[in-house]
Amino acid sequence: MILIGEKDANKKYYFRETVFGIYLKNEELYLTKKGEDISLIGGGIELNETEETTLKREALEEAGLEIIAMNKICDIDCYWKTRDNRDMESLTHIYRIEISDKIIEPLEPESKLVKMSINEAKNQLKLPYHKQALIEFVKKLNK
Repeated sequence: MILIGEKDANKKYYFRETVFGIYLKNEELYLTKKGEDISLIGGGIELNETEETTLKREALEEAGLEIIAMNKICDIDCYWKTRDNRDMESLTHIYRIEISDKIIEPLEPESKLVKMSINEAKNQLKLPYHKQALIEFVKKLNK
């Protein structure tokens, strides 16, 4: 487990468990864009969902992708502040994913699939656990 930040016993944290997938093809990462925000593909684990079912659902909703294989990269426990200054704890599971050749329109109309280099993504990703996930992904690529 990778830890980002420190838990302050005097603060109340909003907790969210999430799962994200990283896909690289032809030196390009597949990411999602909502408004101006660039993100890894994935999101919150809902009641009675597994990491796998969540990531498969989120990939279809956000990027129009069908996941056919998942390999765990790491787990990250992150303490951070949101844009509106809320204290958050995000327990995040990161996977390297493989997708089918079939890509459809994302089910969420405000979301779209974008592709960019690893270096571009390092600059575009804002969430601390997304940045760390990319670092861990690159470490595994270089092994």
